[in-house]
Amino acid sequence: MENIQSADLPQSENEITVPVKFNKEIKQLSLEEATTLAQKGLKFEAIENDFAALKNLALKENKSVPDFISHLNARYTEEKKQSLMAECGGNEEIAERILNLETGEASDADFTELKEAFPEIKSPEDLPESVLETVKLKGTKPLDEYLRFLLSENRKIKENARKQKESNDTSTGSLASLKGVANPETEEFLRGLWK
Repeated sequence: MENIQSADLPQSENEITVPVKFNKEIKQLSLEEATTLAQKGLKFEAIENDFAALKNLALKENKSVPDFISHLNARYTEEKKQSLMAECGGNEEIAERILNLETGEASDADFTELKEAFPEIKSPEDLPESVLETVKLKGTKPLDEYLRFLLSENRKIKENARKQKESNDTSTGSLASLKGVANPETEEFLRGLWK
């Protein structure tokens, strides 16, 4: 009979868990999960006073903290847009474009356009990192940058295939195929080498 070592046991039997009660429910957390949550709790202690102040401001507006933050973001964005429109002679489209460039974000409409063309892309996280960086840096549309990325990848594949074909065409190959091609003096020389 084989010896069963602790490494051979299923992870759930071998893993140390920590019971944690949250929202009237006890959860069994792995040591790694418990460590992560403990670190988050310690970080919260550092910002607890700031959160309390934010919560008080939200209560004064009769909003929850998430709603209050959303409200502040929307208000800031609208004020910034109005300011940009004034600078752009009232052109709303240009003002929105500048706002998107400043925030480094592509609009939902831009990602919707990308999703329509490529249904397999469900979220920005599905895009290559280089595409996301270019969208942020240049302020271009995700669809444009993804198409450029695909074109570049396609060119690389074709270039590699071309180089491989050239390499195969220029290789020496078998010397047996040269039999009968050489002149009689060369054949006699070669025979003499092997005697």
